[in-house]
Amino acid sequence: MKKLLFLFICLLLASQARATTYYATSSTVNIDTASLWLPTSTGTCTGSGTALVWADRANGDVLNANGCTALAINVDAGSASVQVTVQTNTSTGGGFTLATADLGTMTTLHAHITAGSTSAVTLTGSTGCGTISGNLTGGNTTSIRGVADSHTLCTVTVSGNITGGSGSLAAGYYSSGAGPVTINGNVAAGSVANAYGLYLTSVAVVALTGNCIGVDAVSAVGCQVSAGTLTVIGNLIFGKKGPAVFTQGGTFYYTPAATNYILLPKNSSYVLGTIDSNAVELPTDPGVANVKSGVTYGSFTGTYSTGGGTGRVITQ
Repeated sequence: MKKLLFLFICLLLASQARATTYYATSSTVNIDTASLWLPTSTGTCTGSGTALVWADRANGDVLNANGCTALAINVDAGSASVQVTVQTNTSTGGGFTLATADLGTMTTLHAHITAGSTSAVTLTGSTGCGTISGNLTGGNTTSIRGVADSHTLCTVTVSGNITGGSGSLAAGYYSSGAGPVTINGNVAAGSVANAYGLYLTSVAVVALTGNCIGVDAVSAVGCQVSAGTLTVIGNLIFGKKGPAVFTQGGTFYYTPAATNYILLPKNSSYVLGTIDSNAVELPTDPGVANVKSGVTYGSFTGTYSTGGGTGRVITQ
């Protein structure tokens, strides 16, 4: 048994060691172009070493745009068993493009998306659509986005968490088109003022099943709705300075499930996301039938009358 465990650990470590960062060496090509990806960058859009064989992509591999532009994500960058990261360089930038028709053909894009000094993925189109399975992160410069989305008509689904970057307006996901979006994950603000997690500036309808999360240290919003409509099902977690959600011309709906809540800071000892005496937790509506008759909570009055107890009373 010990020998088998040792062999398993060795195989696991060997698999992890295979993860490599590859650098693009040509612009305006498909990401699966032969000899495109090299393990060493020698400058903007140039590199050296043994090229990645596309079929040999490993879990954890990083595809860095390396200053090369218009790298078309025409096929799945990863696979059901291989999660990769596509990113733009923190200094020389570059960028990827994704058409909804190609996303629809691949059904699912298995890739984390991370912006550097330029937006990582520009999403366009109106037909097809599918799922981006991975975490999305905004960039390190003003208005640099993880995904810059201007698609229309069909529905794009994101299965992963979205985080704002370290630049103002550097959203993890930026929607400026009319196409609907479903996000199955959490959306969190970035590390500087106005570094939104989700930035909605269009007539699009966005549904978020996870949480909107603000930040303590700076005025960064988890979900910024400047146009369009955002519906959140999960928790709204406010920071000391950064709110969970902010509407400025758009529409916001909150339709929580029974276990979801709104969390706000009560004093300076509040720790983001921690439910204790330093926070105010606002439970979701328990329903008038679950609260003792005559007891008010919010703008409702309870109707519960069975038994001799007081029923469920909201005290916060």
